[in-house]
Amino acid sequence: MNQLPELTLYYAAVATDRLSDRGNTIYDEYIYESELEAVASSNNYEIATWAIINMAADCGHYYPNKVLCTPQGKFILTEIYEEDMSGEYIVNDSLYRALGAPVAFSEAVEYHLFWTKGSELMGIVEEAGVYKAVIKNANGEKVIIRGG
Repeated sequence: MNQLPELTLYYAAVATDRLSDRGNTIYDEYIYESELEAVASSNNYEIATWAIINMAADCGHYYPNKVLCTPQGKFILTEIYEEDMSGEYIVNDSLYRALGAPVAFSEAVEYHLFWTKGSELMGIVEEAGVYKAVIKNANGEKVIIRGG
């Protein structure tokens, strides 16, 4: 089995003196590929979460052919294709999904997180071929999604 290298990313958001049009503080955001790099920056940092690595992917920052390790589990870059008007398939989206998890399971997790405002992925684990996602809704309720 071809094992991909694992990478833990570190994230920092540093307040600036700039304000948005709505009066909110604008932050400079940083992603570091090692803890040594994060420490050297002198910024307060944390291990990048699943939400952060997907936010980075939305902005075009990808780590292909690597397994990203987060507090919620291990994730791999997945490209979502759609057919264009000429019949060719093009990349429509790129996001990180749980390593080895079935597509239907990943889609169920993404669907819940997208449509349940304020929900947060707490973790994904695999036990005996069954994947389990624990999600915390904004009201504190925990939701379990299983698949595999």
